[in-house]
Amino acid sequence: MNKIYILEADPTRFGGIQRFCLTLAEFFPEKSVLLAYYGALARAGTTEIPLVRLNTGKTKAYLSQSTLLRALALLADIPGIRKNLARCLSGGDTLVLNSAFAMFFLCSRSVLRSNRVILVQHTAPRMMRRRAFDFGGLFRPLKIACFQKFVDVFVMLSPYEKADFSGWLPLEGKMCPVIRHAMAFPENVPADFPRSAAVLARLIPLKRIDRVIACARLLPDVQFNIYGDGPEKALLESMADGLKNVFFRGYTGDIDAVFRDNSILLITSDYEGYNIGGIEACVHGRPIVVLNTYPAAKDLVEDRVSGVVLDDFSPEALANAIKEIFAAPRKYRDGALRHRELYGPETIRTTWRELLESAARGGFRKDS
Repeated sequence: MNKIYILEADPTRFGGIQRFCLTLAEFFPEKSVLLAYYGALARAGTTEIPLVRLNTGKTKAYLSQSTLLRALALLADIPGIRKNLARCLSGGDTLVLNSAFAMFFLCSRSVLRSNRVILVQHTAPRMMRRRAFDFGGLFRPLKIACFQKFVDVFVMLSPYEKADFSGWLPLEGKMCPVIRHAMAFPENVPADFPRSAAVLARLIPLKRIDRVIACARLLPDVQFNIYGDGPEKALLESMADGLKNVFFRGYTGDIDAVFRDNSILLITSDYEGYNIGGIEACVHGRPIVVLNTYPAAKDLVEDRVSGVVLDDFSPEALANAIKEIFAAPRKYRDGALRHRELYGPETIRTTWRELLESAARGGFRKDS
């Protein structure tokens, strides 16, 4: 079986894409999958997954606190990354990519042509079209042409995505499987229903935590716990000034405690790919209130069964959804526990293994 390389920016950080990459690599204990990474240099002992370093050694710039310096270091390093990646892949290997940026800028055309290429969706279709990190920017037509010519498989996050992508991305002749994120089930799920709701998010504008604070004003008897950190923290704290039911808890890695202490998860973002925190809530039997701002929202939550999907984004609508769930907590808990089967690790592992093992055996071929 040929090697499978997952191209990723930084295996040392804890984020949605990083977790996806590590989980995918762990599906193959025989070490046939390797993380090929660029960006910040990994520290020893951060992961047991085999790592292939594509950097050319600009450690100081990559680890800078300045986003601009890190971006400039990456741009300067592109020729070296492309060269090192070409040395790794022998032809007939499989390359898993997590952005159109990586496909277009970090992979030479010979690498794309001679190996099997899988691109994975990680954000909403409209954002993939708009963001320079994906298909947006001045190079959009060239990126789309590159996708059309070289990508064999485009993995989507939910069955609701394809219609959106088909309007601008050439999917003809591509395999387009739906493979959700996997999540291990906890040994025990909470049985109590504290009158509290959680937010799990980086405190940045797109997460729209202001909507939660506005809702909290309408529900003084509900406690709102906001877990996360980010550049909007001070602004959000000032917005919540005087509210005795809003608490900023900072970053936490204790997800079991979050869903022991809170009965509902609130997702109020302007867009998401497929919210990992939402999956964590679901596997703990906790219902979710989500705004219908991106296609996968309707897949993450089965409306009025495992939570509530809102088309009305007002504080009043959010408050009414929370009251509805607290009025029937066991119904929503049971609905979430049924819904979590979508994310069962064994099912997702089997799907990925079949896809990648088929690729490694030459189970799909390029048109070009």
